[in-house]
Amino acid sequence: MNNNNNVAIYCRVSTQMQSTDRQEEELLKYAEQNGIKVSTDHIYKDIISGFSIAETRPEYDRLFACIKNGEINKVLFSELTRLGRNSVELLKEIEKLKELDVELYFKSQNLIVNSKQDLGSRILLAVLAVTATYEIELFAERSMSGKINKLIMGGGIGGDNNAYGYCNDRNKKMIIKEDEAKIIHRIFTEYANGKSTIAICDGLNADKIPTSYAVRVQEFKARRKEKGLKEKEYKNFNPDSLFWKPNMISKILGKELYTGKRHIVFHKPKPMNLNNENAERTEREIIYEYNNQCENLRIISDELFAIVQQRLAKAKYNKNNAIRHENLLKEKIICGECGSNFSVGNSMSNATLYANGERTYKCYGRINRSDKPSICANGASIRQWRLDGLVLTLSLGMFAEINLEENNNKRINDLTIEIEHAKKIILQKEGRLKEIEDEYKFVMKRYARVKNSIVDSLIDEETNKYNKESEALKSAIEKQKGIISTHNITISRLKKFANEYMSINTKMDQIRNDKGLVKSMIDEYVKSIYVYRVNSLWNLIIVKYMNETEFWGTIKAARYKKSEMFYDETLCKYGVEFQTWIINNSENCFKYDKEKHLFTYNGNSTIYTNLTKGTYSYDEFDEMLHKTEWIGSYSLYDYEFGSTNIKLKERQKNDKNMYIDWTRHNEEVFKRLKKY
Repeated sequence: MNNNNNVAIYCRVSTQMQSTDRQEEELLKYAEQNGIKVSTDHIYKDIISGFSIAETRPEYDRLFACIKNGEINKVLFSELTRLGRNSVELLKEIEKLKELDVELYFKSQNLIVNSKQDLGSRILLAVLAVTATYEIELFAERSMSGKINKLIMGGGIGGDNNAYGYCNDRNKKMIIKEDEAKIIHRIFTEYANGKSTIAICDGLNADKIPTSYAVRVQEFKARRKEKGLKEKEYKNFNPDSLFWKPNMISKILGKELYTGKRHIVFHKPKPMNLNNENAERTEREIIYEYNNQCENLRIISDELFAIVQQRLAKAKYNKNNAIRHENLLKEKIICGECGSNFSVGNSMSNATLYANGERTYKCYGRINRSDKPSICANGASIRQWRLDGLVLTLSLGMFAEINLEENNNKRINDLTIEIEHAKKIILQKEGRLKEIEDEYKFVMKRYARVKNSIVDSLIDEETNKYNKESEALKSAIEKQKGIISTHNITISRLKKFANEYMSINTKMDQIRNDKGLVKSMIDEYVKSIYVYRVNSLWNLIIVKYMNETEFWGTIKAARYKKSEMFYDETLCKYGVEFQTWIINNSENCFKYDKEKHLFTYNGNSTIYTNLTKGTYSYDEFDEMLHKTEWIGSYSLYDYEFGSTNIKLKERQKNDKNMYIDWTRHNEEVFKRLKKY
C-alpha cells in the first residue's frame, strides 16, 4: 500500500433501525492497530438491503467514483456480505475493484484481496463467497421458522410488526396500543366522512400527533441509550421532524389488520445464486399461510372499513387531476345506475335555443380506458348549468325557511372552530418551512467546501428537493389562508343574513346571488344527489338532504322542446326556465325501480292526494303530474362565474313565439307544497 491516507471504510446495514456503528468502530480499531489513517470524509455508510442488485447504494457509488479518481487505493469491509450477499455479484464486484488496483480487506474473514493474488487465494475467495451466500440462505430459513412460530404464538411479524396502533407486551404478543388506536379510529372516521388524506395529515400535524415512524425511532433511541450506545446519526432525515404524509394515511386506510384480520404468507427463500434476481415473488413456493380473525386486535368495525374501501376505490379511478374548474355538486353526485361518482369535464357544444355552458357532470363508470374499463351502460352526462340550476331551485325554499337564528349560530360557531384549526395548520407548516430552509442552508454550506461533479449533482438534487417541498408548503399555507378568508366572509354574510328581516322570496334571491353562500349551504344541507337514466330522453334527479327531506326533479338528456321551456320577462328573472317535476318525497310514498324503469305511488301521502295509487312508466307518470299540475320549472345556474341570470342569445330574444307556458309555473307548485 503506497499511502495510508488513501484508505476508506465501507459499512452497510439493511434498515434505518439498524446501525453501522459496530462495523465502523471495529474497522477504525483495526486501522489504528495497523497504523492506518482513515479520514472521516472517506467513511461511507449505506442503509440498503444487500439482497437485491436492483437497488442503488448511493454511498458505495460515491466511494467507487473516488476510487476511479485515484483518491482511494484500499477499502476496509467488516465482512464479505457488506459488499454483496450474492456470490456471483460479490465476485464480480471484487474483480471490478481489483482492475482499478484497489486492495480490499474483509475483517471477519481476515482476508486481503488485491491484484497480486495467486491461484490458491482466488480459489479460497470463491469458496468463502459461496459459503457466505449459503450462510445467508440458511439464516433466512431459520429466521422464517422463528417468525412463523412467533406469529402462531400471537407475536407481531412482517408488516404487522410495530404496526401503528399496536405494540408487543412483555410476552412479545401483539396488543392494542390505546393512544395510537384512537388516532387510527380518527383517521378512518374522518376519511369515511369525506375528508381527504391531505386534510387528515394537516389536522394530525397541527395537533402535533407523532407519526408511527417517529414513535418507533424514539423507542429505538431509548433502547440504545439504555444499552449505553451512542446516539445513532440519521443522515437522510431529522428524526425529530417527521410529519404525517398522505401516503402514510393511505397505507393505514388500506390495512385490514385494523379489523383484527391477520393474513400473512411466507414464501420459500429465493436462492441467492440465481441469475434471475428480479423473479416475481408470486412465482415462489408458499411454505406457510396464516389467516386468522383476532378480535382482541380489532380497532375499527367491518362496516367502517368497508365504507373507507369503497371511497378509496372511487378515489383511485376518479382523481380528475386535470380539472381546474370550480364546480358546485361533484362531490355529492352518485350514479343511481352503477354507484359511481361523477367526474367533471368538457362536452362539445351543440346548437341550442339558449346560451349554454360546455362543462358537464359525467358518470365515471361510463369512462372506458385500458386502465379503467367501463362498468356503466346507462350513466348520465349532464350539463353543469342544468343540474346546478335544478338542485338550487329545489333547495332554495328550504334554505330560506331554515331557522336562521339557531342554525346560523351553530354554523358560525363551526366555521370559527375551522378557522382556529386552519391557523394551527398554518403555524405548523410555517414552522416546517423554516426548518427546511435552515436544513437547506446547512447542507449548501457543507457542500460548498468540496468542488467536484458528484457534489454538484448532490447540490442540484438538494435544491430541487428543497424547491419542491417549499413550494408545496407555501401552497398549503395559502390554501389555509384562503379557507380562513372565505370562512370570515361567510360568517359576516350569515350574521347579516340572520339579522335582516325579509320575505322568503327576498331570502331566496339573496342566497342565489351569493356564490359563497350557495356553496356553503349546499355543502351543509345536501347529503347526496342520485341520477337515474329513466329513458333515452330524461334523467331522474333525487336530492337527499341532511334533515331527511327528499326532492325529485327531472332533466332532459336532449334538447328541450319549445313546449318544455318557459320565458316571460315579468316572471323569469333568471332567464329561460325548463320543465321539471317538483316532487317532495319526504313521506317516502314514491319509489323508482331502476331495473324496470317504473314509478310506484303508494297513495299514502298528505300532499299528493290528487294522484292515483299505482305503478307507472315514465310517460304515464309524467302525464299524471301534468294533469294534476305538479309540473314546475328550473332556471340555469352558472356557479363557476357566479352568474345568476343566463342570458339568451340575441337572435332568440326577438322570437316571441319560442316559449310556450305550461299550466303552472314552479312558484305556484311550491305554493301548493307549502299548504300541506
